[in-house]
Amino acid sequence: MARIRYCDSCGARLPRDSSARRRYCDDVCRAQAYRDRKRADHAFGLGLMLGEAEWIGDEGMIRLLTCPECGQITFAGATRRSDLIYCSGRCRSRAWRRRTARCARQ
Repeated sequence: MARIRYCDSCGARLPRDSSARRRYCDDVCRAQAYRDRKRADHAFGLGLMLGEAEWIGDEGMIRLLTCPECGQITFAGATRRSDLIYCSGRCRSRAWRRRTARCARQ
């Protein structure tokens, strides 16, 4: 009796007559797995950069990799836009409200 195998990406059952080396059910899942691996590698690299910046005390790099509103790590370019400044829409809105309130007081 043949072992039932599943797609590494989506979990769908692979065809019975497929090769023993087959890992994905179709090209879409294979491409998605590739993008996920690239994204994870990039996030890991950014994490290493942040750790090194904290180790040597590079305030400029730490400022680039963290949200100016809440201080959470943003990892710009890993899973999000490369020009990302804030970690979420909530922080972006909070910063905008703070700027507009400051301008209104002046």
